[in-house]
Amino acid sequence: MVSSPQQRPFCVVGRWSGADIEVWAVQEALRDDGERSEMREEYCLEAEEAFGSVEVVCAASAGEAEMNARVEAVQTAARIRRDLTSIGRKASPRNRRSGMGSTYYY
Repeated sequence: MVSSPQQRPFCVVGRWSGADIEVWAVQEALRDDGERSEMREEYCLEAEEAFGSVEVVCAASAGEAEMNARVEAVQTAARIRRDLTSIGRKASPRNRRSGMGSTYYY
């Protein structure tokens, strides 16, 4: 994880649903990679019980970490939507008789 001297890692805990995030907690993460990994794993186990997840975000403050997580969620949802749209356009076979798109699996 690369961050500027002013930024530090934060664990953002919550439920992601596309571009929407329900943030439950933002906790400054430990700087040591091994300890941070253990900390994230503990948070993940707790979050999974409530169908949530944990993201590690670099920021200067907890508020900025939450904002960055929200921006990343919006960007990721938009990228997934674009990817699915482009895949759908490439994979829409046409029935020659009706002109309708239909696929049959046997």
